[in-house]
Amino acid sequence: MVIQVDTKDGITEVTPFGDLAASTVEELRTQITALIDQKVNRILLNLGGVHFIDSMGLNLCIVTHKKFLNQKGRIVFSSPSEVVGKVFKMTGASQKIIMADNREEGLKLLSATGDVQA
Repeated sequence: MVIQVDTKDGITEVTPFGDLAASTVEELRTQITALIDQKVNRILLNLGGVHFIDSMGLNLCIVTHKKFLNQKGRIVFSSPSEVVGKVFKMTGASQKIIMADNREEGLKLLSATGDVQA
């Protein structure tokens, strides 16, 4: 898995490329934990480069969302591929996290004032 991280205007965009599965989930968890440790409090997790997600990847997304809410931060998951989007919908995970159909919508959600709730 390759993970691209860019920060602009106070928003950090994290874009993983590859499968988000048991064999790769720790790489993304480590990257996000490092950002939390650096006090980053607004993240756009762009899933456009993820073509497959398993239960471990799904769990990481839900747990990460809860961590950010508990720390008064915001995380928005954006641009899921058709396959990944279906997994989120079929499992009900899309009701537990903040999901944006595309990057621009995700950035708008993160730029809005006030708390973002899922």
